Amino acid sequence: MAMSKTGSQRLFHVIIVGASIAGLTLAHCLSSTSIDFTVLEARSDSFSDGAGLAILPNGARILDQLGLYQDVLDQGQCMVSHSTWFEDGRLLRRVGARQIRSLGRTNYPVIIISRRVLLGIIYARLQRRTCVFFNRRVYRIVSSPQDVTVYSADGSSVSGDLVVGADGVYSTVRTQMWHHIKNVDDASTRSHRLSEVPLTDAFAGVFGISQSIPGLERGNVHRTYGHGWSTIIMTGADSKVFWFIAIARTGTGQSMPRRSSDKACLAGVVEPLLEKHVTFNVKFGEVFNHAESCILVPLEESFQTRWSWNRFVGIGDAVHKMTPNLAEGANCAMESAASLANHLSSFSRGSTSLYTQERLGSTLKIWEDSRKRRMKSLFFVSQCAVRIEATTSWVLRLLQKFLGLFHAMGIGLLTDITSRTARVDHLPLPLRKDAERVPRNKEQGPEWILQLSTFPLTATVSLIFYVLHAVGM
Repeated sequence: MAMSKTGSQRLFHVIIVGASIAGLTLAHCLSSTSIDFTVLEARSDSFSDGAGLAILPNGARILDQLGLYQDVLDQGQCMVSHSTWFEDGRLLRRVGARQIRSLGRTNYPVIIISRRVLLGIIYARLQRRTCVFFNRRVYRIVSSPQDVTVYSADGSSVSGDLVVGADGVYSTVRTQMWHHIKNVDDASTRSHRLSEVPLTDAFAGVFGISQSIPGLERGNVHRTYGHGWSTIIMTGADSKVFWFIAIARTGTGQSMPRRSSDKACLAGVVEPLLEKHVTFNVKFGEVFNHAESCILVPLEESFQTRWSWNRFVGIGDAVHKMTPNLAEGANCAMESAASLANHLSSFSRGSTSLYTQERLGSTLKIWEDSRKRRMKSLFFVSQCAVRIEATTSWVLRLLQKFLGLFHAMGIGLLTDITSRTARVDHLPLPLRKDAERVPRNKEQGPEWILQLSTFPLTATVSLIFYVLHAVGM
């Protein structure tokens, strides 16, 4: 498979590696432009079950622009309340969805949905599904000043103007990009002394889907703080229970395998937690015993120093991998896809002679720098959240109670739409009934309010982490 280069006005061609939420969202965004694209996915055409996730207003607005939101709303479950518990069944705080001002302001509720269902919706509604190829595991990428060629294990190859890594935390595109960077002869590139940021996994994660459980009502989200662990439990449509546990690898005295989907093996991992409460009258053992599927994986964290280079670029988990505690992973992936599409749409206007590597690299750098500003903040909050919620430190356990008093404000700030929240610029904003209409040039207000409101928390958490690091806790 190769791209035709006949004609002086050929379409700009983007090769998307990974039919992920980020990859398929980018394909949707490009479908309404004059940009050609090809999606290469390593898996077969059936999407795995995955886990549950939450669609927040920043992701919902993009889905709405792409004409996907109603399907997601119909097949998902709107959040009714968010409760935070201690492991002995004591309630720290319960916040009703109506108490979260940002949800009313945007008129986008938090939607609980399975990853498999969301991917199915995004793929089924893609008009150019003939551009998506499954069983195409990428193993090599060759870039030149003229184009980039992507080689798959089945012997096929495709050439284009840009390759996008939407292939997750172990991104082949990212690895190949750094391979090219390290082998380039440009001494000025070496002078930056940048290198690929290694993944860290201070926490293990167990994800599962369970059958209906009495006491866990549809639309309710439960978060539990334990000693060296934390859980998030969401009850979705058909009373399906999606759950996640973060377990600290150090400080708990527990050894565990890195990966496993064997329930007998996982039973040993979660055995110390079976009698712990996830609500006042539901213990984790009930959730685990009703599990239809579950898997143990490392909870990788990474914020890459470089997201793009020449004809390479990464989006989603390939460049900003967070733990699931904020429920922002899928939503930020959609934001990155939409914002990249905005820049590529502007870049591709004009004649083919303007598709130069130098100009493309400059465009991608502008996109990367603007996107990093928002993602750095969310990545830091994510780091803080998982460490506070699953701490073994008595200092941070005190902080748990302090933060619990401001849950409604915290959720509201994290789910609000501001001037830095990406959208698809070339598509109109849907008219949401009862939503507050804020002109784009006046959206800056919530952003400085967010910064001002979170400054005391950021300063407090930063100081605590500095002290804990200094004393070796």
